[in-house]
Amino acid sequence: MLWGSGMSYGHSHGNANLPILYAGGKKLGVKHGKHIDFNLPKIGKYNVAEANEHYKICGRPVDDKARLSNLLLTILQRCGVKTEKFQDSTGVLSEVVA
Repeated sequence: MLWGSGMSYGHSHGNANLPILYAGGKKLGVKHGKHIDFNLPKIGKYNVAEANEHYKICGRPVDDKARLSNLLLTILQRCGVKTEKFQDSTGVLSEVVA
């Protein structure tokens, strides 16, 4: 099951750093039970007080792996679909593959 939103911060209409929940697929080789934030290791902390810096993250992730299309590609491959690309994906998310 995949659940989430296409908007991370309503005030900025940001479409990066989306809240996404992926559950199921253990028999397909999917790892669960953790929170993955691709931006945080690169930025160190979120600082919403600095609006300009915060809006940069809202509009474009700082880690190229932080794409919903990468998660969708990973799910497709785990379900047996033979494809190497989905929309603007850059690759499978090794963080969720067992």
